[in-house]
Amino acid sequence: MTFSFQGKKTLITGACGGLGSGLVKGFHENGAIVYALDVDEKGLEELTVKFPEIKTIVADVSKWDEVKKTVEQLGPLDHLVNNVGVFVPTSNLNVSEDEYDK
Repeated sequence: MTFSFQGKKTLITGACGGLGSGLVKGFHENGAIVYALDVDEKGLEELTVKFPEIKTIVADVSKWDEVKKTVEQLGPLDHLVNNVGVFVPTSNLNVSEDEYDK
């Protein structure tokens, strides 16, 4: 099944990881205007080598003010793929509230 995201503004967080870069590729190849967000500036530069048309944003989604400012600057979005995540080396049953929020 093929989807068209032609001209749709799409923000992808965690864009430099394996899944994130795959999402960037998929949305880009299906016509989306891709905004790739990550804390990894070098990784974002590498993404633009593969996909020169994408727009990159260096930001840390754990910092609310950075995210708010970024989203306000982008204006209305058609799609958000909240792909960012962190690894907490503990059992899911023992994770603290702070670790969960991170």
